[in-house]
Amino acid sequence: MKETGHLQFGGDVKVEQFNFAGLGATGNGEPGNSYESVQIGLRAQVQHLKAYASDEELKSECVDNRFKYVTRKCAPYVEWLGIQENPEGKGWAAEAKYGMSIMNSYIKPLL
Repeated sequence: MKETGHLQFGGDVKVEQFNFAGLGATGNGEPGNSYESVQIGLRAQVQHLKAYASDEELKSECVDNRFKYVTRKCAPYVEWLGIQENPEGKGWAAEAKYGMSIMNSYIKPLL
């Protein structure tokens, strides 16, 4: 939801890409990856998150072509997804307090 502006797709990623996580979209018009369906796009996002959270093998074929670039298990907590807050200096996004914004906007309201 965060990466697509609540599915409004107002940035570089277009709705027909089924790229709900903005994988590979680095700004300045770079659209990032495209997937053949909603299911595959969501699977890529889950696989990408798993790469950050764990060093366990995937249970299905890897559809996230950026999976191999992630330092496995470097962000086992959502709060560590932001590079600035990650003790290893690695993470999904450079935005300050990125992981906390996910916690506050998406996870805590569900609890």
